[in-house]
Amino acid sequence: MASSLSVAANRIPAYDNTPAHITLDWTDQANHAQLGDPVKDAALIVEVTGTQKLPTHLYLGQDTLDRLEVKYQQVQDDLKPWRART
Repeated sequence: MASSLSVAANRIPAYDNTPAHITLDWTDQANHAQLGDPVKDAALIVEVTGTQKLPTHLYLGQDTLDRLEVKYQQVQDDLKPWRART
């Protein structure tokens, strides 16, 4: 399958084991292995763009929603001790 992923032809060895190359390694593995249904997501994007009020963010996929729930709970936990002090 053709890929829309474009990376540099040569990697600089000095950057091995740095976040830059770790990210490149991850993209090689993740490309065309993303979770979810791209057709369903594209249909939702088209639907949303036809609405009167666009969302600030458009969260697609159950994995995204699950991660956001965890993040939301972390933020709530961080805020809780400070609510009474402000």
